[in-house]
Amino acid sequence: MLLPTLAPPLPVRWGFTTRLDDPEALPEGRVTQVHGCKVIEASRHPAEADGLWTSQPGLRIGIRVADCVPILLAGPRPSGQPWIAALHAGWRGATGVAEAPGRGILRQAVALYRSLGGNPRDLVWALGPAILACHFEVGEEVIAAARRDPAWREDLQNPGPRGRPHLDLHGFLKAQAMDLGLEAAKDGSIPLCTVCRPDLLWSWRRGEKTGRQWGWAEILPASQV
Repeated sequence: MLLPTLAPPLPVRWGFTTRLDDPEALPEGRVTQVHGCKVIEASRHPAEADGLWTSQPGLRIGIRVADCVPILLAGPRPSGQPWIAALHAGWRGATGVAEAPGRGILRQAVALYRSLGGNPRDLVWALGPAILACHFEVGEEVIAAARRDPAWREDLQNPGPRGRPHLDLHGFLKAQAMDLGLEAAKDGSIPLCTVCRPDLLWSWRRGEKTGRQWGWAEILPASQV
């Protein structure tokens, strides 16, 4: 289990699993992920979405990834009640290309937190292991979709050895986070590349079609605080 480098100042525990973790310890699947940017309140009944949030103690939420970026968010609501979210961000979800171009899943989640009275600067956040720029070769259509985001910078892409661009998806999401008002000092990200670490992480691009990591979070019940 990999823990973000910064823990929330709330009764919340969270982390990112690896291929070494016991399958019995993995979270319960609560969504059918479709590479979109929909974020829903977690329940006991799975639905199609790529993000979950809850303020319910004891309800562990999580999303599955191989090379996409798992994102964890935690912050207080105006009542003082904790709020957590777990997001699955591939390039489609990060850009919102299929549903809301320029308004990807991180933007959707932060907007939802605002709608509940939260202030983005109060969020503690972490991006987990994913395919990094060293291996994330993409097509020009991916860069075109990313350019529609207000936080896009041209240095987030670089030419790859085969003449196709490489996208810094971690960097792109961090740029969005800064644009949304999240604070760099509250970033607990773990920038490990899934392709580079076959000893620790699953990678779809490396040919592993079934294994997945989880990004998960849980608000602790009062009895465990």
